[in-house]
Amino acid sequence: MQFVRRIVILSLLLAGVSGAAHAQAVLYGRVTDNAGEPIPSANLYVEETEQGIATQDDGTYRLSSLSAGTHTIVVSAVGFQAVEEQVTLEAGEEREWDVSLEPTVLRGEEVVVTSTMREMYVKDSPVKVQSVSSERLQRGSVTSNIMDVIGNVSGLSTQLNCGVCGTNAIRINGVEGPNTAVLIDGMPIQGALASVYGLNGISPSIIDRVEVIKGPQSTLYGTDALGGVVNIITKDPANTPTLSADVYGRSTQEFNADVAASAKGDRVKGFVSGNVLRMENFFDENGDNFADQVMRSRAALFGKGTVENADGGKILSVAGKGYYEDRTGGLPGFSDDIRGSDEIYGESIYTTRGELLAEFRPPGVEQLRFKGATTYHDQDSFYGGTGYKATQTNSFLQSTWNQQLTDAVRLLGGGTLRYQTYDDDSPVTSGGAKKRFIPGVFAQAKWLPGALTLLGGLRVDYHDESGFVSAPRLAAKYDASDRTTLRASVGTGFRFVNVFTEDHQSLTGTSEVVFADDLDPERSRSVTANLEHILPLGGNPMTLSLDGFYTRFTNKIEPAYEINNNAPNRVIYANNDSEATTRGFTAGLEQNFTAIPLSYDASFTFIDAFIEDDEGTRALDYSPDFLGNLGATYQLRDLGLELDYSANLVGPKRMPDLYVEGYGRDRESPTFSTHDLKLTKSFLDVNSPSSVGVDAYLSVENIFDTTQPTPLVGDPYDAEEGFETIYTWGPIVGRTFSLGVRMNLR
Repeated sequence: MQFVRRIVILSLLLAGVSGAAHAQAVLYGRVTDNAGEPIPSANLYVEETEQGIATQDDGTYRLSSLSAGTHTIVVSAVGFQAVEEQVTLEAGEEREWDVSLEPTVLRGEEVVVTSTMREMYVKDSPVKVQSVSSERLQRGSVTSNIMDVIGNVSGLSTQLNCGVCGTNAIRINGVEGPNTAVLIDGMPIQGALASVYGLNGISPSIIDRVEVIKGPQSTLYGTDALGGVVNIITKDPANTPTLSADVYGRSTQEFNADVAASAKGDRVKGFVSGNVLRMENFFDENGDNFADQVMRSRAALFGKGTVENADGGKILSVAGKGYYEDRTGGLPGFSDDIRGSDEIYGESIYTTRGELLAEFRPPGVEQLRFKGATTYHDQDSFYGGTGYKATQTNSFLQSTWNQQLTDAVRLLGGGTLRYQTYDDDSPVTSGGAKKRFIPGVFAQAKWLPGALTLLGGLRVDYHDESGFVSAPRLAAKYDASDRTTLRASVGTGFRFVNVFTEDHQSLTGTSEVVFADDLDPERSRSVTANLEHILPLGGNPMTLSLDGFYTRFTNKIEPAYEINNNAPNRVIYANNDSEATTRGFTAGLEQNFTAIPLSYDASFTFIDAFIEDDEGTRALDYSPDFLGNLGATYQLRDLGLELDYSANLVGPKRMPDLYVEGYGRDRESPTFSTHDLKLTKSFLDVNSPSSVGVDAYLSVENIFDTTQPTPLVGDPYDAEEGFETIYTWGPIVGRTFSLGVRMNLR
């Protein structure tokens, strides 16, 4: 825990610095439409410092800690013409600046970084990027776990991988979870152990937005990005409230509290956020005698600080997180006191995790940036009487040089170093901890010949088992008009499989693990296309989008088991001859009304995912045939009320042969949908730039009480029959109610 204590001390020091030598300036005000109605979630972006903020529900904003001088500020919102003005501020000045936006067909003004590793507006990105705010993710529901709401993003779904211990993974367009690269602030620090349990410890309270790119992205992000990238962007200390708190309770007897505090000096800003979760209630509504929801207690502390130069540009950003969780699932009466015994079957996992991330921009060298991260992950677990203990460290270092050659040509080049260690109590590491060192270089060029934008890139990594691995890509964007944009891309992805943790329960009981001499990385090749068109509709513009995707996966690495006395005695890892394909399309629409306070978005994704091998062609296990999303927000401003609704539709999935042939379960899961509703009431006036905002909210998740039967098959005490925990296709927990309150002191 010494690592965690250091993170806490560093975050507190950064957050506690205030009153620097030069007095700061403050710009505040309100963003409205041409009828005087407030525009929520409008973006204000300071070009010189890359500082940004979104307006509140009543259209108000506050940009604090601005340096004296002239700033170029861009104000934008979906469905409105952006406004760009230069504002000159004096030291210590607090100025009110109200902005009125005109309706237009332009959209996608929010800033993203994932597609090209540099800040740009969504509409300017040659690669299609979905940028989803934390508030929009949680529309209609209340949660302390991003995995509960990631399915609200078009084309994304979560796959529950254990009906007892509650692990899950992110699927993009039906692709298997390990093929999705999950980044934190652009850094791939999750690792294999974290993908098993660490994703559940990411609280939406520290998230500013989530950026999603579908299709291979290994050209920029290396291994694991076969199916796509989910980049979780944490909050900027410059835009966090001075003090905030969010507390809720759920009908399942879950209690969650988030508390955050920030301090802003002229050039140093920081915030610290703490999260505590407790859900120790055993309940069994499906009658299988196992807990329907894993019981867990969690504590996390996150801190982030930034240092700016005299002009307000960021020089240094440092973030740290410490995280501990105790989760328990199984039969009634199981507790930590008897973990590891056969007295009562249960699964108990202790997770300890520490993260430290940093970004450095050398003063006076705007083209050069350094990023680095290091993580420590410890897992102490028991699955019945079988123990599994493992530790993993991940270190990451990246440098990039971003150079504008001409008005039309920009180059980006860089290098990365990854160092990973892994140690567990299985035969895999009987000879000592496994270590990996993966260096890589990448480059991309962007060319803007008028309405056409071209982006080309290439990455080469070296792996001690697979040698040199390359990943090229090419993307193009064409602005046919102000209303119509076309995008297309081709690219490749690769993945150095970490077999040490992906099947750890089987590995734990083996006596020998063998790796093929010619083990190659898994590969993917993809083609994507996107069309966006905006219909004006009398000042209520509607954005229509159509995405097509085709990805083919080869060199899949799978374990082959040699069984002895009903237990795996030997595991052999090798590339198989099968090829997997995922193809389909997504149709979506999004609209913000100006005459009425209503906004909504909807999408439908059709997925055809299948595997071809010597036995023929079959559907990919657990991949849904289609996904649907609907979200809407309606505001009653005079009453201070906001009503949020979200719905998810999930099509049938092919279940693994094991359950059909061995346990007589259904081959295909049924189609189902879930619906969430949240009502929020604001009690205090937030128009003043130094006000306190207090909201109370009530939510109903899974309104129609949709659940699947038990996800468990077999008997944990019968070795001959076997016991499996992942016959999972839908919700296990039914309708729940949540009541909470949040406070923000600006």
